[in-house]
Amino acid sequence: MLFIITGKTASGKDTLISKILEKYPNLGKVLTTTSRIPRPGEKNGIHYNFISKKKFKQKIKKGDFLEYVEYGGNFYGTEKSRIDPKKDLIWKTDPSWAGKAKQFLTGYQVVVIYITTDKGIILERLQSRGLDSEGIKKRMLDDQKFWEKYESKYDYIIQNEPGKLSQTVVNICRIINSSSYENL
Repeated sequence: MLFIITGKTASGKDTLISKILEKYPNLGKVLTTTSRIPRPGEKNGIHYNFISKKKFKQKIKKGDFLEYVEYGGNFYGTEKSRIDPKKDLIWKTDPSWAGKAKQFLTGYQVVVIYITTDKGIILERLQSRGLDSEGIKKRMLDDQKFWEKYESKYDYIIQNEPGKLSQTVVNICRIINSSSYENL
């Protein structure tokens, strides 16, 4: 099984994945590689694989990435070596890639879960990350563009409502339980 978590920027995907992994310890996390600097509390090898832009670009040239994208001047991507078809995995990826994933990933039963939240919450979170108004506008426009193009490719759409994180986790657990995941 491969559970893909995707969605709007700043919709709570990382927080949700950490809560899901607490409930399903046998589910492996696909660690994303990024060129951005860690935010307070983030640790290399746990939250992301943090590398320099130079090293990221070298890995692109070598063909190490299954997918990658540039957001706000930083690269994010999934190295091919992180996907192991012998393991059940949860993977956070870009909405455009998630919309195409079933075409490219063989050996897995793929379930794509799109996370959304209130625009005001997204705006607040992006501002707290230090993004300027142009960067915020671009991310929100990209979210809309990806949604319009790939909406039909997502298996489930989950609203991550402010103050209701536990309910959002329960909703995702219901999806995992109904997807024939054997290592419950």
